[in-house]
Amino acid sequence: MPLDRQLLLLSTFAFLAGVVPAIRALRSGHWRPSHQWVAMLIGFTLQTGAVYLRGQEVGQCPMKSLSDILVFIAWSVVLLYFLVGTTFRVSLLGIFTAPLVTAMQTLAFAVSGAFPAYAVKAKIDPYVELHAALALIAYAAFALACITGVMYLLQERFLKQHRIGGLFYQLPPIQGLAKAIQRLVFLGLVLLSLSLAVSFKLQTPISNPKLIFAWVVWALYALIGLIIWRQVLSPRQTAWLAAVGFIIPFISLWLMTTHG
Repeated sequence: MPLDRQLLLLSTFAFLAGVVPAIRALRSGHWRPSHQWVAMLIGFTLQTGAVYLRGQEVGQCPMKSLSDILVFIAWSVVLLYFLVGTTFRVSLLGIFTAPLVTAMQTLAFAVSGAFPAYAVKAKIDPYVELHAALALIAYAAFALACITGVMYLLQERFLKQHRIGGLFYQLPPIQGLAKAIQRLVFLGLVLLSLSLAVSFKLQTPISNPKLIFAWVVWALYALIGLIIWRQVLSPRQTAWLAAVGFIIPFISLWLMTTHG
């Protein structure tokens, strides 16, 4: 197994170590602050090394195959987790982030034809790389909006059931979670808009399947953003929309790599 795959596997185990307290917390309803961020940092460091070595192997930013896209988004999710984690109490956001990242990296290993060789490129177009990178980081923001939506729904469930326990006290205020969903949706929408703006400079044909799927995702989150801005739905419904809405970009990843 190549070194980049070894590092990726080790990072998956590191994130898996963060899943264990998540499962225990969700089953018991009690959670105590821990040093989970250490496991997340170790996983991120190994992840970064894996992405770098994979890029060296293929001679470009590794974003062409479904496996590489899943890994890049997982890496971006953890990066954003560290950037916004202090707002949501880092260790707590981690118990929701770790399962998603573990699942994405496990799926990256499991898909058919995982981590294929790339066709040799005579010249790397930086605008193409920027377009793809911005789009995938936008997807990572939507993934974190999904996670935050789940946190909101869990907090609301505790309130309705009057389960005022350890995990409840560690969750951010429910109003703060609602605002966090809004910020993450708008962040992802801005990044995806920038990515699509770069695509105009590339003069990519409008019939390109990847571009079509990207516009579908943009339209979905533009609608979600409009709903949030106009406050058409309740915060609970918005949380459901953010949580369930990520299914569309997640499916589009497979479509883009099989019909691109």
